[in-house]
Amino acid sequence: MSKNGGREEEDELKMEEEKKKYEVLMWGYLPGVLSHKSPLTSPVEVQLPENGIDVQSWKDVCGGGCGFAMAISGSGKLITWGSADDQGQSYLTSGKHGTPEPFPLPTEDPIVKAAAGWAHCVSVTEKNDVYTWGWKECVPSSKVVANFASGGSFEGDAIRKESVSTDQESPQSQGSKPIGGSVAHQDNKKPEETAKRRRTMTAKQELESPPPADESLSAPPCIVELDPGVKIISVAAGGRHTLALSGHMKYEDMEEL
Repeated sequence: MSKNGGREEEDELKMEEEKKKYEVLMWGYLPGVLSHKSPLTSPVEVQLPENGIDVQSWKDVCGGGCGFAMAISGSGKLITWGSADDQGQSYLTSGKHGTPEPFPLPTEDPIVKAAAGWAHCVSVTEKNDVYTWGWKECVPSSKVVANFASGGSFEGDAIRKESVSTDQESPQSQGSKPIGGSVAHQDNKKPEETAKRRRTMTAKQELESPPPADESLSAPPCIVELDPGVKIISVAAGGRHTLALSGHMKYEDMEEL
């Protein structure tokens, strides 16, 4: 088969693929979808937004998201939905809307891959730009290219605080309190063991509790700096980390860049 014949066949297959219309189904806990915030117990079709979408079809669904969902439209727009305004960091990270809407990324380039973690997201454009945003702990030091959409205030401490009054309570003050014989053995415990146990419990609580909803703790969409010639093929996000499958561009592709 000639080179031109092979290209024509590829173009025909691409045109046939573009004619197909895909639907996205959802179920489970997406509190912003229903007014009473109950889990969806059966599959429901996700409706594409009427504005800002050129192709009324879906291209792909994205993994992850804690209380929110992401998918890519047929025209390469990143669509987010599902979180409610009282869901804190997930509501902020997913664009501050419960119904499906395009996420305000600072680029018009089509998105080809995306994934979400607990409270952070990552996406890859057709031009191999990687954007990430959300909880700062999960976002690398990168070039900030946009701010979060304005509107709405978020309450929460900028720094996670431990219970100072409990940890600073002296052993002497504990011993001066009247205690019954059944718990008198607590006086024999060393202060350092008690403090260590409290630190362990605090760390466990931090891991199990969602991050506070405060814009000072969140990073807006940033471009991840990559070495020249590195091409990201796919991305995945865990609770608080991101993975990217990378390859290398051909020399002619690098010349175009």
